[in-house]
Amino acid sequence: MEDITQVVTPKKRPTFITVLCILSLIGSGGFGLLQTLYQYATFDDTYPQQVEQIEMGIEQMEDAGMDSGIFYDMAVNGLITLEKTKENLTPMTATNVLFALFSLLGVFLMFKLKKNGFYLYTVANLFWMLVPLYFIGPEIGMIMLGFIAFTTILFIILYAVNLKHME
Repeated sequence: MEDITQVVTPKKRPTFITVLCILSLIGSGGFGLLQTLYQYATFDDTYPQQVEQIEMGIEQMEDAGMDSGIFYDMAVNGLITLEKTKENLTPMTATNVLFALFSLLGVFLMFKLKKNGFYLYTVANLFWMLVPLYFIGPEIGMIMLGFIAFTTILFIILYAVNLKHME
């Protein structure tokens, strides 16, 4: 009888998936997780200075007769965002950390070419985008969502196109 051994070669990860995973690691881990933890650790120290700077900017715009327009609205919205963040700092931080960890786990699984990583990453990031809406409010959260949504949806689409390489 002949001994037949089956050689299993691991799937080779496409370079594009590797690049996406590295960029996601930077985004979810660096900006998502570390920035959230840094903000939590330093918020009490920086909050009074930030409020003072924004209020001073608003006063200067009002003194110059520019008490309307996009820059004025951005300053007022920045002040509201700071106040809402102060009110909800702990639950907002906990929620952001949770979604960042789920996102990172999804990235790790996709790096290992596991499809379930894509689904975890997608769900985590879609819900993560809603955090500002919930904690800061829909009027200002929608502005923040606009900046976040484009990149998030782009990455989800790019990963989805590469699902064929995952098990």
